[in-house]
Amino acid sequence: MRGALEGPQVSLAQVLESRDQRVQDQAQWLARGGTLVCMTLNMPGPQKRFPLADAAFRQGEILLEDRLTGGGFLLLERQEADRPAGLEYFVRVQAAAEAVKACVLALEERPPLGRLLDIDVISPEGQKISRQQLGFPPRQCLLCPRPAAECARSRAHGIEAAAQKAVSLMEDYFDGQFAQRCAAQAQRALLHEAACAPKPGLVDGGNSGAHGDMDQFSFLNSAAVLGDYFRQAAWQGIRFEGPPEELLPRLRPLGLAAEREMLAATGGVNTHKGAIFSLGILCGGAGRLYRQGEKIRPEHLLALGGAIAAPAAEDFGREGADTAGRRLYRQMGVWGARGQAAAGFPGVRLALKALEQRLAQGFGWNAACCGALCALMARTEDTNLLHRGGREGLDFVRQKAAEIEGKAETEKELLSQMADLDKLLIRRNLSPGGCADLLAAALFVRFISER
Repeated sequence: MRGALEGPQVSLAQVLESRDQRVQDQAQWLARGGTLVCMTLNMPGPQKRFPLADAAFRQGEILLEDRLTGGGFLLLERQEADRPAGLEYFVRVQAAAEAVKACVLALEERPPLGRLLDIDVISPEGQKISRQQLGFPPRQCLLCPRPAAECARSRAHGIEAAAQKAVSLMEDYFDGQFAQRCAAQAQRALLHEAACAPKPGLVDGGNSGAHGDMDQFSFLNSAAVLGDYFRQAAWQGIRFEGPPEELLPRLRPLGLAAEREMLAATGGVNTHKGAIFSLGILCGGAGRLYRQGEKIRPEHLLALGGAIAAPAAEDFGREGADTAGRRLYRQMGVWGARGQAAAGFPGVRLALKALEQRLAQGFGWNAACCGALCALMARTEDTNLLHRGGREGLDFVRQKAAEIEGKAETEKELLSQMADLDKLLIRRNLSPGGCADLLAAALFVRFISER
C-alpha cells in the first residue's frame, strides 16, 4: 500500500477538541473498572486522516490486541473512536496497569509500524503509567537518536520531514506484509504441487516416480527453506522502479543463493531449480504490481513476468557452463524454463485454464490439479522429458496425456488413468519435471490473485 499526504488538514482547534474529548472518554471508560489502554497514531503535521494512515492504525489495533491477549490479559471491552484529528482505540483490560504497560512497550518499539503507535496505559485510579516508571528511556525521535519530545519542542527536523518519515514507515510495514504474503503463497504452491497425486513419473505421496534419489519429503524440505527467497524477490519488485527487464539481474543472485539453500536442504538433490527461476520472477512481478497499486490479475502478472524474463532468452548466446538445457537448445532449439518465462508463461496460462475447467466440472482440488498437469504434459516441450527420453520419450508422454484428456470425463477416470500412466513412465524412466514446475507456478498465480 502506497501513501500520500493528501488528506484534509486539521486545525489546532480540532486537535485540541479531540484531546479534550479523549480525556472525557477515558474518564467514562475508567468508571467501568479495569486498566485502560488508549492508542493513537503519531502522525506529524496537519494531515492526520488519509487511507494509508487509517489502514496503518487499524493494523495497529490488530497488533495491540494480539499483544495483549498473547500476554495473557483478559480484554473486557474495546472500541474505535473516529475523529477528524485521527482514529483512537480504547481497550479495557483486567490486569495491573504496570504489567499492561510493560507488555505494550515492546509493540511501541517494534519497527516499522510500532514506532508510530502511541499507547497510553492508565490505571484504574486514573494514573498514566510512564515508560520511565518501568525503567525505560523516553521514546526516540523518528529522525534521530534524541528523545522525540525534545525534537518536537525544538522543531529540530521540520514537520514535513517528520510526516514523510511517518509515511515511509507505514509503507515499509505494508510492503513487508505483502512480500511475506507472496512468500507464503509461493511456498503454498510448492506444497500443493508436491501433495498432488498421482503425478505420472513424478514424486508424490504414493511413490518417487522415475526418481531414485528423492521422495516427497525431499520436496517438503526444499519448499521449507525457500520462503525468504520468495520474500526477497517480491521485495525487489516492490522497491525497483526501473524498466521490468532490468529487474531480472537483481533477482538472479537471489535465485542462485536459493538454489544453494535447496541443495543443502535436500542433500544435493535438485528438486526445485526450475520453480525457483519461475516463481522468483512471478514474485518480483507481483511486488511490482502491488507497488503500482494494481489489482493482481493472472493475465497482468504473467505478461509482466514475461517482460521481466525477456533478457533470459539471450542466455544461450552467452558463454556459460555446458548444462543439459544448453545442449537441448543447441540440438533441438528448445528453450525450457527460460523460454516459457520470456514468452509470458504460456504453460501457466494453459494450466490455469485446465484447472478452472476441471473445478467447474465438479472435480475436487487434487483431481483438478492432476487435470492441469495432464494438460501441460499433453502440450509442453518438457526439457526434462527430452533429456531423459529424447524426442521419442517426449512424444510418447504427450500422446498418452492427450489420450487421457480426451477420455477421462470423471474424476475417478482421470485419477485411474493418471495412475496407469505413472507406471508406464516409471518403467521408461521418464519424468515431466518441467510440467510440475509450471503447475506450481500456475498455483502461485491463482493463489496470489485470490485477494
